[in-house]
Amino acid sequence: MFSNLRKYAAACLVAAGGLLLTCLSSWNVRQELQTSHFKEFEWAAGDRIQSVRAVAEQGLDALLEIRGLFYAAQGIDEKEFLLFTDSVLKRHSYIEALLWAPLLNSSRQPLPTTAPGTRSVRGTDSAAASTAPIEQLRLPVLLSAARKAPLATPGVDLNATGELAELFRRARASGKVAVSGRMRLERPGEKAAHVIYAALPVYAPGQPRRVAAAEPADPLGFVIGVYDIEELVHVAISLLEPRGVEVLVRDASAEGEAQFLHFYASRLEPRAVAAASGLLPEADEEQPRMVVTIPVGDRQWTVTCVATHTFRSAEAFTKAHWSVLVGGLVCTALLGLYLVRSRRELDNRIHLTQTIYEREELFRQLAETVDVVFWAISPDAARLEYIGPAFRKIAGAEARLDDPAAAVLFDVFAPDDRARLVDAISQLRREGGHFSTVLPLAGGDHALRWLRVCGFPVCEPGVELVRIVGFLEDITEHKLAEDALRDSEARLRTLFNHSPDLIFTVDGEANILLSNRPWPHPAGAAGEKRSPLILPPEVRPGYLQRLRHVFASGRIEHLQYRSSGDTWWEVRMVPISSATTVKAAMVVISDITENRKLQWQAIRSSRLASLGVLSAGIAHEINNPNHAILANAGLLARIWNDALPILDEYEQDQGDFLLAGLGFAQARQTITRGMNDIAENAKRIQKIVDNLKHLGKQDRGHMDELADIGRILHAVATLLDARIRKCTDCFALDLPDSLPMVRGNVQQLEQVFINVIVNALESLPDRSRAVRVSARANPAEGRLIVEVVDQGKGIPEDVMAQLGEPFFTTKAESGGTGLGLSISSSIVDKHGGMLRLEPNPELGTTVSVDLPIAREE
Repeated sequence: MFSNLRKYAAACLVAAGGLLLTCLSSWNVRQELQTSHFKEFEWAAGDRIQSVRAVAEQGLDALLEIRGLFYAAQGIDEKEFLLFTDSVLKRHSYIEALLWAPLLNSSRQPLPTTAPGTRSVRGTDSAAASTAPIEQLRLPVLLSAARKAPLATPGVDLNATGELAELFRRARASGKVAVSGRMRLERPGEKAAHVIYAALPVYAPGQPRRVAAAEPADPLGFVIGVYDIEELVHVAISLLEPRGVEVLVRDASAEGEAQFLHFYASRLEPRAVAAASGLLPEADEEQPRMVVTIPVGDRQWTVTCVATHTFRSAEAFTKAHWSVLVGGLVCTALLGLYLVRSRRELDNRIHLTQTIYEREELFRQLAETVDVVFWAISPDAARLEYIGPAFRKIAGAEARLDDPAAAVLFDVFAPDDRARLVDAISQLRREGGHFSTVLPLAGGDHALRWLRVCGFPVCEPGVELVRIVGFLEDITEHKLAEDALRDSEARLRTLFNHSPDLIFTVDGEANILLSNRPWPHPAGAAGEKRSPLILPPEVRPGYLQRLRHVFASGRIEHLQYRSSGDTWWEVRMVPISSATTVKAAMVVISDITENRKLQWQAIRSSRLASLGVLSAGIAHEINNPNHAILANAGLLARIWNDALPILDEYEQDQGDFLLAGLGFAQARQTITRGMNDIAENAKRIQKIVDNLKHLGKQDRGHMDELADIGRILHAVATLLDARIRKCTDCFALDLPDSLPMVRGNVQQLEQVFINVIVNALESLPDRSRAVRVSARANPAEGRLIVEVVDQGKGIPEDVMAQLGEPFFTTKAESGGTGLGLSISSSIVDKHGGMLRLEPNPELGTTVSVDLPIAREE
């Protein structure tokens, strides 16, 4: 019993001392609260009074800003006024409206000054001041900007209201801002608000504020502001932290109940309201308060701040915190001493026991569940202290794990490998550190079973080495995978190095990181290998531009160029990405000369196919007229010329006679006109034949010719004349007088326009539908655009997506090959242009050929 009392004596002492110190500290803190409460309230009340004053002054300053605008601008219209006042209304949420009212005399004429808002303020001459009383003058609203619905419509006379007339009289007399008392503002469909009006006179530049000592000068007008009292006070107080302070704002310049402006209830007691007479609530009569008078325009407001029952003081522990701190520390120290003395030994024993158990359990789980074999031997490597049960998977089920001889660990390896392990352990004993070696398992295929053996020294203070520990790990799969990866990398390296293409990787600066060929050019100034040096100088800008696009967009880019000896090369740039970032790019430069030749052959075959399509229509134009012209044109002309004198003489002797039912005079004109028609047909046939010869010429593939698109389109239209007349009665070739030149291959461009126009003609369901070919230049963008618009059947969406694919055709039954648009698109692409097909809004299709304009050299 006596020992138990002694055991709890310290606890009783701690409780008694802590209770006594807590009581003393609480009493001290209470005293300090009472003395600092009012001081804290003075600070909070002062902040609210100053905030109300600052917000009120900022609201009145808005009128000065508008007057400054009138003085600074040459002329203010309604748009400029609304633009300026809109920013003012956004900055001051308590301003309901801003008005401009010019001062007019009784005859509705402005006083002899120029009013802002009508025209100009600056540059007008000041006139003699009017001596008429303000009540005899008019103040119609000219400009108005309101937050919600307009408060006053244009033309409303603000001077007609008695309270506002008094306001304008005071503003006119003082030349400064005048403020009205509290006024009620009715809003349709909304709760009525209480506002104050403020008026600021605006004078003409250079006009004196007073003409004589006792006579005020008439201003041009007044800038009027309407302020929501409740919103003004709310904006001012809401800037501050809620502290439990109520604010009563009264107008000291007014009398009676008109003095009350607004009562702001604390956000901590939002249900408090002022008395009907504008006095503070009865619950606040005994609370601390502060009353300050502030100027608002030409009026005086009194702001009364009252501390509510929820007023919070932040200075409660300014002087008493040391007592509380010392008392808490003493109590904590006494209680901690008791707990440490009573629980130290017990906790240490429990913690030590639990730690040992957890570590033993963790080691047992590791040793029994993982495939790694843990082992430990004595410092002299003669005794095996521990080896994991997973060793049986390596050495076999007959392995004796309880044998203390170290030979159990060494005998699984061949003699030579065993010697390597012994040497590694001997070196560890001499030099410290650790070792790691890979050895094959004895008695089996070395390529199938490989073990990694690692060893680490264990030292204790005062003893160099107490044991050697380590682990065995079967790495057969890793070894085989590593060998396979090495072989695969060697094969890939062989393919990479022996590729006929030049392959290299570049970074974002176009420096070569890896290449399958020796670097053919000297290094750059900083030792880097610049990949553009591989290409001809004229190709390098385009290569660098496309390479930057690969790094920016992550898409494959390519370009083609021709070197000396008519050899064509293709440069293909493929991004190498990591997650969403392009780290590098692989560049492949291939010799595509044979592909280009095959492509030229395909283009020529397509041209010949187009000629075959046209042959049926052209055959009639060539055979029949040409036979008639060649066989009979010259003969008929000679016969007619020889017979004409004889016929003239016969007419003179015998009079008029008939030829084929026609009088001689009429027959003479008819035959002459027929001779001319024969000549014109001969010229037409010759032109068609010439165009066909030009179309069948050998295409050398040169891309540096200057092509006149207008001449090409006229030639194509002439060549397709028979097909055009067969398919439509409404063909239009709308070309300007001159078009800029395009650099490329003239024959290939002719092929493109033949294919496009033939497709447009074949899409027409009847001859009444039209085909229109037009061209326009866009010098600003350096492009020339040719459009072929038809009123045909249109192209379905599923067909539109496949039109560019080779051998895709919807005219297989009529002999279509599906190569026309594919080859045309390829030709336009080689010219640096673009071929687009778009359905028309009503019917038909528009084919656009966009080509770059040739630059002047």
